[in-house]
Amino acid sequence: METGVVPTVAQHAEEMMGKEGFRYVCAVVANCKMLALELEAQEGHPEPVDTEALIIAAYLHDISTVAYGFHEHHLKSAEMAVEFLQKHDTPAERINKVEQAILAHMTAFSPDQRVSASIEGRILYDADKLGRLSGLAVVTSLIEFGARYPNRAVTGDVLVAILRHIEERFVELYQSLNTVPAREMASVKFGNTLAFLDGIIEHLSDATPV
Repeated sequence: METGVVPTVAQHAEEMMGKEGFRYVCAVVANCKMLALELEAQEGHPEPVDTEALIIAAYLHDISTVAYGFHEHHLKSAEMAVEFLQKHDTPAERINKVEQAILAHMTAFSPDQRVSASIEGRILYDADKLGRLSGLAVVTSLIEFGARYPNRAVTGDVLVAILRHIEERFVELYQSLNTVPAREMASVKFGNTLAFLDGIIEHLSDATPV
């Protein structure tokens, strides 16, 4: 059972983001909990995880998107999270960890940069990205393309180019995951999605134009 300010944070996130947005946030929270447990269970894992700060950050990492959109939303969400937590007498050290985790959740760290990034920030990044490494994300990407270019004719060649671009993004996203548990959790869906994309691309490339 969650204690402290976490239930209040969860209620605030639900009120701010609505049913659909909160459902996604809860999935990120669940991923954070699983990754934290897996990391702490690893032999010789040197970094303690502030689980409460991590969970709070997960609930609040997209808090600004309903009112302000997604452009640089990590900056505004971090600001709003700090303001909310200060009103609820959260310790300054925990607020700082939450703020840094939210700020980091959009950053793909290089191996060298991971050393200096907080463990909570690295976990939140991975937890947020896990949901994008599946076949559903392919459908979402195609819908986004259609919305962005509503009048563009989609020929077989155009669709192949789109799918190859999506595939490249998938590979980059998987490689950007910070933690071994996240890569292990994503590996099956990632592999299946790549096989699915490769199959479609091969079929379209070999198809005879009508």
